[in-house]
Amino acid sequence: MSIDKETKYDRQLRLWATTGQSNLEKSHICLINATSTGSEILKNLILPGIGNFTIIDDRKVTNENVSSNFFLKKQDLHKDLASAVQKNLNELNTDVHGFSIIRSLSNILSNEPDSFWDQFNVVIVSDHTANLENLINLLWAKQIPLFIVNTIGFYGSFNIISSETTVIETHDPSKLYDLRIDKPWPELQAFADSFDLNSLSDQEHSHVPYIVIFIKALDSWRSTHGGQTPLTYSDKKQFRAYVQSLSRNFQLETNFIDADAAHLRPHQKTEIPDSIKQLIKVCEERQLTQKTSIFWIFIAALKNFLIQNDNVLPLPGTLPDMASDTDNYVRLQKIYHDRAVRDQKLFTEQVYKILESIGKSKSEASPEVIAAFCKNARLLFATVGSKDLINSKLVERFNLEGMLDLEEKHQLGIYLGILTFNWFIDQYNKKPSIDDYQHFLKLYHERISPVEIDQNTENIFKEILSHNSTNYHNLSSLMGGIVSQEVLKSTTAQYIPLDNLFVFDGVQSKSERFKI
Repeated sequence: MSIDKETKYDRQLRLWATTGQSNLEKSHICLINATSTGSEILKNLILPGIGNFTIIDDRKVTNENVSSNFFLKKQDLHKDLASAVQKNLNELNTDVHGFSIIRSLSNILSNEPDSFWDQFNVVIVSDHTANLENLINLLWAKQIPLFIVNTIGFYGSFNIISSETTVIETHDPSKLYDLRIDKPWPELQAFADSFDLNSLSDQEHSHVPYIVIFIKALDSWRSTHGGQTPLTYSDKKQFRAYVQSLSRNFQLETNFIDADAAHLRPHQKTEIPDSIKQLIKVCEERQLTQKTSIFWIFIAALKNFLIQNDNVLPLPGTLPDMASDTDNYVRLQKIYHDRAVRDQKLFTEQVYKILESIGKSKSEASPEVIAAFCKNARLLFATVGSKDLINSKLVERFNLEGMLDLEEKHQLGIYLGILTFNWFIDQYNKKPSIDDYQHFLKLYHERISPVEIDQNTENIFKEILSHNSTNYHNLSSLMGGIVSQEVLKSTTAQYIPLDNLFVFDGVQSKSERFKI
């Protein structure tokens, strides 16, 4: 990456590093319908530097478009909407390449080969679109994520339609360092054993890293408790007091003050999280082929790695700050780094064996991605999606009293109203108004549920039908920010994504997530 780009994208590089930025710059995002919300989404993707974007829309710019979209000017009136928005958005970042296609989605689906969509990493649909179901089925088969965003009045909804989402770099906020205090490997144990706390000078004693203090304290505890570590709250309280008692002056020895602040770390067990065990189980049920994604190849390699590594995950090798002299801290860093390198080498061998067995090149797994996997092996994320816009389970929860709390039911009612709004346009070829309420309600009962709605849901439906615009500036801006954040997660392949439905109520300023 050039120095100019490093300066230009300095802040975001701190979030997703050069690997994430590289993925972003290789991406090609497709927007179907040049709405105000769609423009806000693209704005938030163009500024951080996506590679390319394409807008698909066959309409002309109207006065309503100009009044509702910050990226249209009066001189754009009667021009092609897609090209006008694309041109104005392109001014935000000269590194990004924008394109416009003056055709409807229906026309493209009818006349272009399915391979047309292979150029895109993510497809975004903003507001009602004819032939949406056909697009969903096509992209689902191609495993291209589809983001569907709708805004009506002060309500908004956002779906992610993706058959599967896997993330290696989840950026877990808990900062749980994998220190192996309860299960030190030989080199770490030898380092801890090299300290005789009783014979050290006061200065040396105050510079012993707390990892060493904890390892020695646990060894002592086990020797008097039948080999067991502190298990109960009472045990852990006693252990904390015991660690404090090892200090010669607890008020002055900063290493023991640090140890007390980190008193939970020695109780962090070196074990495989249930979520990782579940991923391995899922992988065992799959047959690895040349089409298998690198994520599942890594999971298969992880299973083999665990067999050869005493059932312990790869060590990330990172250390927290702690009071210590430079010499001891550097020695400790080297011990953790060397073990992490050794683990990464063993894991890489397992990856290459699997790649060779299924006829794939070693280049499929770059050293950078392997290193990221080893560093994040405890924090991996995977979820199976749905191509349904609604399912019977959610509808049942909506209808049965007590299955959802009042706020959840309210938010789900908004989403069901938005679905019905779009289906109404499909059926009657016009946007429904408050005068169409009975037809709207009839369609809801036909498509979603025959169960009579309550007063709150009726109020929601009438609120939806009372607005003559689907693109209020404030809601478009908010939903644009939320959706673009999820697109960034998808394109950088970092951070845990929405799974898989978000609903926003701008009247009450409340939101809710659901899983379809």
